[in-house]
Amino acid sequence: MNFSKIQIVMATSDETVPQALGRLRVALEDAFLRASRDLGLTSQQAELLCAAMQPAAVGDLARTLRCDRSNASRLIDRAAARGLLVRRGDEQDGRVTLVELTPRGESLARRFLAALGSQTEALKSRWSGPRRQLAVGVLNELSDTLDASKQLPPRRRRSVTSA
Repeated sequence: MNFSKIQIVMATSDETVPQALGRLRVALEDAFLRASRDLGLTSQQAELLCAAMQPAAVGDLARTLRCDRSNASRLIDRAAARGLLVRRGDEQDGRVTLVELTPRGESLARRFLAALGSQTEALKSRWSGPRRQLAVGVLNELSDTLDASKQLPPRRRRSVTSA
């Protein structure tokens, strides 16, 4: 399918971006669940392993996983108990604890990503290189926009009082 046909298909669809994002969220949760279960992981553990493919501070991992630091620490503790990652002090700043994958954890992270990739293999085989690049760009732009929107200050609510 060439790009002009893609534009026509998108222009005639009655589905909105929020509806499409909702469908995508459900499909992604299912894909993560299937891929992680096949490896004996929870989807949260698989996400942690992927986030820790580069050594990272606990706080950075918490932000990436969109949870508070205490939840990230508990998740890290459970993964460390399974031998999937280790904690070590940062060489530049001794106050910072870095988390890095063990060889076993790295293997599981790569296998998880491969399992996710295999779930979209039929789609990727139909898409040209430029269309795949376009999809990656659009998905990254959506992610960046959603991430930026959460940084807006919360709306102030007026308190409702009765006279």
